[in-house]
Amino acid sequence: MDQMRAVTSVEFGQAVRRARERRGLHQADLAERLGITRMTVSRLERGGPVSMETAIRALSECGYETVVVPKFSRVTVEGR
Repeated sequence: MDQMRAVTSVEFGQAVRRARERRGLHQADLAERLGITRMTVSRLERGGPVSMETAIRALSECGYETVVVPKFSRVTVEGR
């Protein structure tokens, strides 16, 4: 199972971009599915300010879920 880690907004944006690309979506495709503009997707992927709801929904639409864990923790992910 593919895991991504993000500590900064830029890293989070990069994770969204990788997830979108792995799903075979263009920015415009993801924007349409979320009901937002392509520029908002672009801003998110650059680590710019977007709502938390938009950020979480973007990852979800690309087949990922967001998990918050304590810093320096080890996490094991098992497939379902």
